[in-house]
Amino acid sequence: MEEKNLSLIGKLLFFSPSEREPSYFTNSLVYICDHNPDGAIGLIINRQIDLMTDNLLKGVGLETEDLSTPKNLLIGGPVNPGSVFVLHSSEKKWESTLKITSEVSLSTSKDTLQDIAINQTPDEYLITLGYSGWTGGQLDQELAENAWITAPGDFNVIFRTKPKDQIVAVSEILGFDISMVSPEFGNA
Repeated sequence: MEEKNLSLIGKLLFFSPSEREPSYFTNSLVYICDHNPDGAIGLIINRQIDLMTDNLLKGVGLETEDLSTPKNLLIGGPVNPGSVFVLHSSEKKWESTLKITSEVSLSTSKDTLQDIAINQTPDEYLITLGYSGWTGGQLDQELAENAWITAPGDFNVIFRTKPKDQIVAVSEILGFDISMVSPEFGNA
């Protein structure tokens, strides 16, 4: 029997908190950008830091116009925290743009930041520092161990819901409070 590719691209993952084993990912919502047999890459979308978009842009040497919507940056994950990822609506495309779904894309090139600096932004976007990564089969194993709850990659949750409210919004979509689920309950 051939195993189906159960890709999580475009999905949200919520790390089930465990009282026995606290994790870097506890109470994190991760948007999965790529998932294949070689591994997976995602961005945490609900952990803001006290650094604004304009500070980042100035820090990489870009002159900014008065940004129409300055935003807090997010911690995308523990891997390569000095790298910048722009998750955005798909109507704009740059040199490095990877289309994730019909609505959501990911860009990492400096021309993306240059456009943001002059308010030539996509309709919706968020910027993360670093990313979350898994080796081949690692995320699948974690899912089998009930470490993650999967949810649809809802556009409104990702881009139009404040990070502090995203877990509640995902809970409403799924119909249960995801923050109350524990991996110790096992699989049915």
